[in-house]
Amino acid sequence: KEIYSSNGSAELAALYKKKYSDATHTCVISARAFLKLDHVKPRVVRANPDKILIRDFEEITENLVKNLFDQSVEFIKFTRLEQFSFQKDFFNSGILDLLKAEASYEDNILKKIIHFYKFYFSNNFLGVSSGFYSILHAIKKYPDKKIIVSGISFEGGSHYYSSGMMSLNRGRVDNYLIKNLKSNIKSKIFVLDKNLSNKFGLNYLDLKLLI
Repeated sequence: KEIYSSNGSAELAALYKKKYSDATHTCVISARAFLKLDHVKPRVVRANPDKILIRDFEEITENLVKNLFDQSVEFIKFTRLEQFSFQKDFFNSGILDLLKAEASYEDNILKKIIHFYKFYFSNNFLGVSSGFYSILHAIKKYPDKKIIVSGISFEGGSHYYSSGMMSLNRGRVDNYLIKNLKSNIKSKIFVLDKNLSNKFGLNYLDLKLLI
């Protein structure tokens, strides 16, 4: 019914759309990163999603992003503060879990203090990665559906297209938060990787059965 992608993985969602043309493709991006990362931007533009969800909306970047896409593309806009607040309902301790996760962004105590000082006074906390955020958004939109997830490790690392990587810092945030996801939320997520299923207590879906 709907496929979500984040950043450069939009090109894989475009392949899905070729086979299932009635499905809606929503791509989640952070506009500032999207505009400056040349290994991400062209992949999203070529995929031409039905919807672009911007999770760090600012008027200064809005037209720069919109001008890259067809007029038919729908834009869903959250400021950084709005998207951060949106996340709190998914975790056991709400906003406290998000703040604890941000504390894990850096592994050095001085860097932790600087990180909190910098982001607290600018309301600039990001929370989960864009891939993780797309999962949460799908669950919110389809509360009675199962969400099939592929291509995310909840840890930092390289992308499948061998350019750039999700930072180990943001990976530490994802790693903390997937472990503190509410059980009723976690029960909706089905992964195709057995190791991932065992590691984080997520439902495993055998790809052979799916096919």
